Amino acid sequence: MTAPLTAYIDMEFAGIYGTHQRMQIPIEIGVVLHDPKTDALSFAGKPFRADIEVELWKNILNDVGKRVDSRRRVFNLADSARTRLFDHRFHLSPAGARKARTAIAAANADLRLFMQALNSRNIGTLVFFARQREMVAFRQARVRTDGFLTRDIQHEIAHAMQLKEQISLDRMSLIIGFGITSSTIKSAHLSYTIPPQYQYVIKPHKAIGDAARMFLVDMEFGQYQKETRAGIKDHILQYERARESARIQIAAEQGAVPDEQDPNMP
Repeated sequence: MTAPLTAYIDMEFAGIYGTHQRMQIPIEIGVVLHDPKTDALSFAGKPFRADIEVELWKNILNDVGKRVDSRRRVFNLADSARTRLFDHRFHLSPAGARKARTAIAAANADLRLFMQALNSRNIGTLVFFARQREMVAFRQARVRTDGFLTRDIQHEIAHAMQLKEQISLDRMSLIIGFGITSSTIKSAHLSYTIPPQYQYVIKPHKAIGDAARMFLVDMEFGQYQKETRAGIKDHILQYERARESARIQIAAEQGAVPDEQDPNMP
């Protein structure tokens, strides 16, 4: 009898344009399935399409994984090439809101069908990284998870190391040395082959790519805990130094403003 698989699950979400993030829609799901007996991986994923405009934020990170800026993109979920400039004055009409609710209901139905098909793979454990949004989406899509063991890697790492604040997936990816080649995903100690059909879609901040990052974070923390713990401690020191340096720079820039003014001005 085969051992139950572990499913590493990530979902991406976007705000319905014109609702100022009050209405959210799932836009894709990605899954990495790990067989603990053979150490083999398989991949699954699905984008959710709808003729609705959404806004998606992309964070700009520095070399220690700290967000330093962000970019907002507005596009049609049925055709990502159809874009428009963001206008904060735009509000969705009542007819648009009805269309959005229909699109969200369709995405939830697609999510439910995807998870039902996935369940045929003999899955025993569902693994997330900061699972709150996924669990809410599952409830809204009427996806039942009570028959599975569920884990949250972010919470497990914070609890095991008694951290004051959670570490993001971007930062954990830096710590474990996550990387992607044309045919593999890899970390400091591990490497796995990517199936050809997924070689161009596995990337950070895409659902399957983030599921792959979650898997390697979990493997590194579980199998190479001493090295990963040391990496986390070193990273936190670097992160705090970068944050303090940024704070000092901002304070200096604010304090320098009066010195740059004409002394004859009031």
